[in-house]
Amino acid sequence: RICAFSGVAAAVLAFERLLPLPCFSQPAPTSKVPKESTNEDVLTTEELKRAAKRLNVELRENVAGPWYQIELWSGDRQLGKTSGWAQPWGSLHLETIEVRKFTGYWVAKPARGEAKEPEQAEADQAAVEAEEKKRYADIAKVARWFGLLLSMAIACWNRERSPFFCKEAFLLAIYDEDKQHERLVRYYKGLGFKVIKDAESIDYQDQVIWGGQGTLMRTDEGDFMRRWTPVVRQLAGPKRMGRSDPA
Repeated sequence: RICAFSGVAAAVLAFERLLPLPCFSQPAPTSKVPKESTNEDVLTTEELKRAAKRLNVELRENVAGPWYQIELWSGDRQLGKTSGWAQPWGSLHLETIEVRKFTGYWVAKPARGEAKEPEQAEADQAAVEAEEKKRYADIAKVARWFGLLLSMAIACWNRERSPFFCKEAFLLAIYDEDKQHERLVRYYKGLGFKVIKDAESIDYQDQVIWGGQGTLMRTDEGDFMRRWTPVVRQLAGPKRMGRSDPA
C-alpha cells in the first residue's frame, strides 16, 4: 500500500501479504532462520543503522510480537514510516509505508530583524531562498534512499527479531491513477519484485484481502537481501570509520 504525506503519493519499496493465495503452500510456522540462510553474509541491523546515521537520519523501531512499526526521523521531523506483521506461514505483510516527499518541504521564510531598505530586504530574501534551495538539493540527494532504508529495516527485523521468519515478501502496487501505477510497478520491478497478478486480473477476493485494486507482486527474501546488502553497506562505510584501533 502506498500512502502519502500532504496528499503527495510516494513510490517506495513495500512488502505486503495478508492471507495466502491458493497457489502458495502454507509451511509450518518457524521462528528460526534456516541454517543455509544464517551462513549468508547479509546486512545486519547494526550496519543499517550506521548507513542511516551517515545520511543524517535515524530508524526507530516499535515491535509487539509479530507486529512492527519502523519510523525514519531527522531530528524532530518524521520522514517516513512503515508497519506490518510477519505471518506464521512464512510471508511478510506490509500494512503501510509512507515517505515524505521533499518538494516544498522547506519553505523559504522572510528574514527576521529590524526594518530594512527594500533593496536590502530583497537581497536578504534572495540569500535565504538560495540557502533553502541548497538545503533542499542536499536532502533530495539522499531522499531516494529512504524507502530502501525502511525496506531493509523490515528485512533485518525479519531475520533477527521476528517471531516468524518469512521467506517471501509481498506488496500491492495500489492502482489510483494510470501513470502513477505504472511508475510504482516499474519501481518495484527494479527492486526485484515480480508480478503475480496485474491490476486488471486481480479478483474481488484479492481486493478484499489487500484493501483495494492494484498489481500484486512478490520477491524472495534471500534474493532481496543479497541484492541490496552491498548497496547499503556502501552507504554505511567502513565498520571502524571514525574509531581508533585498540592498542
